[in-house]
Amino acid sequence: MRRWLLRASAALVLVLAGLALATWLLLRGSVPALEGRTPLAGLAAPVTVQRDALGIVTIDAGSETDALRALGWVHAQERYFEMDLMRRSAAGELAELFGPRAVEADRKRRVHRLRARVEADLAAFAGDALPLLRAYAEGANAGLDALRVRPWPYLLLRQPPRRWEVADSALAGYAMYFDLQGVDNRRELDLWRLGRRLPAPLRGLLLRDGSQWDAPLLGGARGEAVLPDAASGDLRQLPVPGTAGQPPPDPAAPGSNNGAVGGALTADGRAIVADDMHLGLRAPNIWFRVRLRYPDARAPGGRVDVSGFSLPGLPAVIVGSNGHVAWGFTNSYADTADWFAVRPCAEGQQQDCDPLARHVETIRVAGGEDAELEILETAAGPVIHPDIDGRALALRWVAHLPGSLDVGLARFARAANLDQALAFADRIAIPAQNLVIADRSGSIAWRILGPLPDREPGCTGLRPDGSTAACTPWPLTTTRAPVLRPRRAIGCGPPMRARSPGIRWRAWATAVTRWASVPGRSASACRRRNASTSRRCWPSSWTTAPCCWSRGTACWSTKGGAPPRVRRCANWRTPAATGTAMPRRSRWPT
Repeated sequence: MRRWLLRASAALVLVLAGLALATWLLLRGSVPALEGRTPLAGLAAPVTVQRDALGIVTIDAGSETDALRALGWVHAQERYFEMDLMRRSAAGELAELFGPRAVEADRKRRVHRLRARVEADLAAFAGDALPLLRAYAEGANAGLDALRVRPWPYLLLRQPPRRWEVADSALAGYAMYFDLQGVDNRRELDLWRLGRRLPAPLRGLLLRDGSQWDAPLLGGARGEAVLPDAASGDLRQLPVPGTAGQPPPDPAAPGSNNGAVGGALTADGRAIVADDMHLGLRAPNIWFRVRLRYPDARAPGGRVDVSGFSLPGLPAVIVGSNGHVAWGFTNSYADTADWFAVRPCAEGQQQDCDPLARHVETIRVAGGEDAELEILETAAGPVIHPDIDGRALALRWVAHLPGSLDVGLARFARAANLDQALAFADRIAIPAQNLVIADRSGSIAWRILGPLPDREPGCTGLRPDGSTAACTPWPLTTTRAPVLRPRRAIGCGPPMRARSPGIRWRAWATAVTRWASVPGRSASACRRRNASTSRRCWPSSWTTAPCCWSRGTACWSTKGGAPPRVRRCANWRTPAATGTAMPRRSRWPT
């Protein structure tokens, strides 16, 4: 008996050792090639791929096409499963990998028909970069084929990886639209529903869009809200929703920050850009650090040398520097979607209704039956809510429209200075971002980068007072965002207000230090301009005269060459006291 137990134990150990060895060999087979020579079809000249001690990739190529072909190869070798998830999540195709448990998530994404939209108008995304996108896709497929074993997540899922196509790069970019802008436009919908139920005084309190403490970059501060009294409305008489007693949702509140310091404050006159993009923690990290070097007659000195962060799936450096210009992003939290109340035409109806286009999408399901999804679409967008409070609501979202995404960011790699980079920015389409950018001459700038709705006056979708706006569905624009070019410093972050409610686009940023940007604005002129509002600015005894900007913003000054001091202009009936600083704004040491 003991002998049989020993034999069984030995056999079990051998089986476990065999399984461990097989697992190790399979995992080892999916590890990217880190050294040696590898053939890559389509290259016009040899390409060198190097990695430093941190694994950061440097690609040296004879042309931009070769560099991006090699970038596709490297991305696929190290991050193909991540690339696959991004395109599938945007297109609503996760159930094809994960089975029935992902069908509901696919339904929420598939209703936007992003794959169909991209494939129907691929030229809007690719533009003149189509050969580069094809080279990247071919490189990605070659990198996947070069792995001895498919990436290990596919082994666990028992699914083969699907080939990469040009349209998939667009979907990888649209995945960032979902991450950065959301998809349900929940705030507008909830405020509209509240506005239809709440008494006007209480609605005015809850919807107040600012206070005297705001210091927006554009426009002025707001006064305080009026507190309703008991006679204005009895909350006990309002209808109780069916979700009463349930804990409220706790949505994530992501925030990023970036900033730039102009040459006036640096030792050698060059500008400094800092950027911290906060996204959800992932393994692996969403970004992929890379440096690309190749000759290009359009670049300064005839050569591109750009380093920074790329997004696996897209052939570009998203955030980085080319030695002449550096740039970074934070999410703008712009208002990029509206609900439109529509009246879908019934079958045979042609008047007093909104015509519909019907699309049937098939959701492939691994290990289960395929599911079909019927999507109704109006001129405003897809009907997301067929009946909510007696209304059918269609969503118009920037991501639905041609021109909402392209690969124009790649142009920054060959920008020679700030002016050229800002000219490129007018033709770049990404999810709207706070762009902070600077060049080696010390110039800095901020603007919203990416398409925004070009709304008619008053065209705001569902209104917080419970009414709806009747207007034509809006197109996109990338050229109406203001550009700020301060001399000294910028700081941006989503928790801060950047505009007063009178400004039509929405973005969030900290105060931009714009002192001395407009010469000749003295303290005495500031006082004269604001005499009617009982405001005053700081004494004119500093060596650089302070200036005061639009109502409710701030005063900036320097004293004897010291770092700038940020001081709040009075917006009260009594003058501001010396030493009162702007709360939680770009506060420099005095």
